[in-house]
Amino acid sequence: MSGVVLTPREPAGPPIDMTGVLPERLAEGGRDALAGAMPVRGRERHRLDALFTLQDGGPSGTLILRPGAAVLDGVGTGMSAGDILVEGDCGAYAGSGMSGGSLTVEGRCGAFAAAEMAGGRLRIAGDAGDFLGAPLAGGTRGMSGGSVTVAGSAGDRVGERMRRGLIAVHGRVGSLCGARMIAGTIVVGAGCGPGLGQAMRRGSILLSQALEAVPPGFVDGGMNDWLFLELMRRELTVGGAWPAGFPAVGTRARRLVGDRSVGGMGEVLILLKA
Repeated sequence: MSGVVLTPREPAGPPIDMTGVLPERLAEGGRDALAGAMPVRGRERHRLDALFTLQDGGPSGTLILRPGAAVLDGVGTGMSAGDILVEGDCGAYAGSGMSGGSLTVEGRCGAFAAAEMAGGRLRIAGDAGDFLGAPLAGGTRGMSGGSVTVAGSAGDRVGERMRRGLIAVHGRVGSLCGARMIAGTIVVGAGCGPGLGQAMRRGSILLSQALEAVPPGFVDGGMNDWLFLELMRRELTVGGAWPAGFPAVGTRARRLVGDRSVGGMGEVLILLKA
């Protein structure tokens, strides 16, 4: 069985909520089961085949979305297996609640990408919006597993309340990156906005650029050699998550520990080129 290519019939109009349009449907019931999914546009539910043309194409079991000018929210929401490829931009909530599988976006993503993600892999070729890997609105748990790689930049509150997993942003991030972080790893290839690691308890944030000042609540642990950085570099380089601006060799880094105002023992590591 080949994959299925979805193309919107009418690109203009309100965003389409793609929640429930998953490769698991295709694997379990074939193209007919997928066509019976009920995405939401405006305030009404529609059969998938009323909003999209469905054509065979791509690797077996893979969903390929070609949004064009249409805004597709919730792509890959709740996904547990399989592969989705978006040949363009995504709206909000891409990969939110994802627990497995692979979601690749060849363009940009809106807010709440990978929100409350528990597993799987999300790759974004462009920029990501606010709340990447953070809790959903009203939630208290951020990302708890899986990996996210953003080739561009990301907005505010990246990894807020993060509990586990990896977020790698090759470009810049906005304010409050790693706020209230409990565990996990955030990699930032360029600069970051204010509020880095605010109320952070544990976890690691890796930077390649020196900060203008030590963030409030953090103490400077000085420069040391951290042998685990070599292992991390090898692993992340293979996965495409080691930013080009990071040093290609060496284990030297400046370590900041905090947020001590909440008893935190998280770390910000500023990597130095050899």
